[in-house]
Amino acid sequence: MAASLFEILQKEIQEHGPMRFDHFMEKALYHPALGFYSSGQIRTGCKGDFLTPVSTGPVLGQLLALQLQEFYATLEGPPSLFLCEQGADRGFLAHDLLDSICKFHPDLSSVVQLHILEPCPTLVQQQKSHLAKLQNNIPIYWHPDLSFFKPNSTPVFFYSSELIDSFPVRVARFFSGQWMERFVTEKEGRLDWVDRPADKDLLAQMDIWKIPRTEGFTAEVRPSAAKWIQTLSQKIQQGMILTLDYGMSAQELYHPSRFSGTLMSISRHTPSPDPLINPGHQDLTAHVNFTELIEEGEKSGLTTLGLLDFSAALIRLATPLLHDHQPMPEKWIRNFKHLTHPAFFGKSHRILIQGKNLPVGWRPSIEPL
Repeated sequence: MAASLFEILQKEIQEHGPMRFDHFMEKALYHPALGFYSSGQIRTGCKGDFLTPVSTGPVLGQLLALQLQEFYATLEGPPSLFLCEQGADRGFLAHDLLDSICKFHPDLSSVVQLHILEPCPTLVQQQKSHLAKLQNNIPIYWHPDLSFFKPNSTPVFFYSSELIDSFPVRVARFFSGQWMERFVTEKEGRLDWVDRPADKDLLAQMDIWKIPRTEGFTAEVRPSAAKWIQTLSQKIQQGMILTLDYGMSAQELYHPSRFSGTLMSISRHTPSPDPLINPGHQDLTAHVNFTELIEEGEKSGLTTLGLLDFSAALIRLATPLLHDHQPMPEKWIRNFKHLTHPAFFGKSHRILIQGKNLPVGWRPSIEPL
């Protein structure tokens, strides 16, 4: 019988000692065969473990197509345009975006091609199946990671939805006058926490973000976020990057009132009290530090074009449709309300818009004046 992910982690801890939490999270989410995401099990939607802005309907893809159309016009109709998505899950958002291009933006359908960054073979097969019909009209290419994506001088429209929140985090806790890092150990046949004094790298992060030195205060930092935005900026010579996720500025994220941090585990639409149980069978996530993406992006040559919550951004994008003389269908309106209502995604989720080598002074419609 094949070992479970718990047994694999248990053996590794027994052989090598306690495991840093970001390493545990990496394996719990992305183990090639047993990880929560890479196993290929249905994770989003009513039949999965949680809802996303994509799983509620096609409107988000339609609105991104409107922003893409504006981006294309701003560049005065280049002969070729690359779309790129990372973290596409089963390909629903890519489907909605391409379907909208084919139906409502025919001038785009002849110049765009889609590049999907996906390391998991199971998800690649699901994406190919879901996008098969659209691939007859728009070329689609798959790459295992960002290093294989080579747009060269072609303009890029890069987008992701709930990608960064799943990047592994290190967890720190201020205890007895010093920062401790949380590790995962094995105790009496189960996984448990053990704290060790934080190393210099982690202490530097605590200082950079001015995280409160309050007894018991817990916070997460994301080691791979800065490298990701730096690499993305290096890849793109001209383009627009839209990062859709739940998160906040560093000042909000590490506010003294957020005493327990933002690390969450969820399964079957129910929050779990313990992120260490059932590895591979529950989602692990933490809020995005958008300030880090902004600052590291600007250091790497990106221009920050805006950071808005879904409510403000998507209402701006949808204004031409809502003011059209033809009212939108009731199903469309319901989907739009799910995206923009404060009780759903409207205030919890934000869109970071970044650009590179775009016309001086240009502001996208998604960004209020």
